[in-house]
Amino acid sequence: MKTKTLALICALCFIVSTLFFWQRLGEGSLPELKVDSGELGKLCVSQVFPAISCGVEKEADETRTARKAAEETKPKETQDEKPKETEKASEETKDKKKADNKKPLVIIYHTHSTESYQPYSESNFHREKEEGTVRDVGNKMTKELNKLGIGVVHDKTIHDRPSYNQSYDRSLETVTALQKKYPTAKYIIDLHRDAAAYSGNVGKTTTIKGKTVAKFGLVIGQNNANYSKLLSYAKKINQKAGSMYPGFEGRIIKKEYRYNEYIADKYLLLEIGNNQNKIEEVRATGTYFAHVLAAVIEDEQ
Repeated sequence: MKTKTLALICALCFIVSTLFFWQRLGEGSLPELKVDSGELGKLCVSQVFPAISCGVEKEADETRTARKAAEETKPKETQDEKPKETEKASEETKDKKKADNKKPLVIIYHTHSTESYQPYSESNFHREKEEGTVRDVGNKMTKELNKLGIGVVHDKTIHDRPSYNQSYDRSLETVTALQKKYPTAKYIIDLHRDAAAYSGNVGKTTTIKGKTVAKFGLVIGQNNANYSKLLSYAKKINQKAGSMYPGFEGRIIKKEYRYNEYIADKYLLLEIGNNQNKIEEVRATGTYFAHVLAAVIEDEQ
């Protein structure tokens, strides 16, 4: 604004002075001075434009000074915030492991593949369709372990049909074939459910973070040559479950059978819930148990 006003005044002075001097020179009052209109214009312009230039430079200097002061007073955390957030996101991406299911650490299979939960009660809670069965829960565990960076082979072969009595013989063939195909898999889970008749005909539950989940049990065959190692591993799982989710510890059940557990020292015959538990409760347990197993595996790596 100041520059425009100054330019206007200078331009006005230029016009007036030019007319004045031109008139006087034309009358010959100063005959010894020879000045034409072009030279006079240059003289006047040289007096006008330095003033304008000075005003513009002064305003530019003021603008630069104000901008510099604003940058100096800008909070440092605002400038640094974005790089820090980017660095943090980069670290999280770097730390997150990707599950390698071609070289899995875990095998999940089912000797009694058709065992089911509420509300799927057909055939005395034995269902060939996958939804609502132990295979459904195995899917949930597999998905969660994969999210945690642990490779899994989940075999859903039905072993308890047509003959229930030969279930363990058939499942042994399946799991030993899987061990040969995937030698990296050191953690074996035969996933079952319990029968409510052994639990007072009620579903067994506990609460984790305000959510109702099914209880689990770990069955140990005392006739296995590696019984002490199986028991030690089951206790480790239980301790980790209790430390991560208080009240989540499972029951360790000792029986005078083998259940094919001799094939690996880190073998779990895992029973999640019983036929009176809802499938949603059991799926939730599958999710939390996956976190427990992942923590144990991480400790051992």
